[in-house]
Amino acid sequence: MDQQRLQAHAAELEQLLARLASADGEVADLRSALEPLLALAGSGALSAPLPWGDIPGGRYFTEGGLRRYPELEQAFARFRIEATGGDSPALRKLRGEI
Repeated sequence: MDQQRLQAHAAELEQLLARLASADGEVADLRSALEPLLALAGSGALSAPLPWGDIPGGRYFTEGGLRRYPELEQAFARFRIEATGGDSPALRKLRGEI
């Protein structure tokens, strides 16, 4: 887990959530769910990778209506990947980076 990347992804996600939350209640709910974790990540207080399931919000994209915001979904995915330890070798291989 790279702290600088995690902080950058947290800031990006926070900005998108702030921009969209006023117009969409579901985004506002996601923002509320992620706020404590984003604050920890932004301050550098997350020192160990989190389990995938400990990061709230995925259901808003799979079961809710937030898929209509692809930029938000991608920012959430980047943050979640970094917060859980960063790109795995399998993910890098899938992307063609190995």
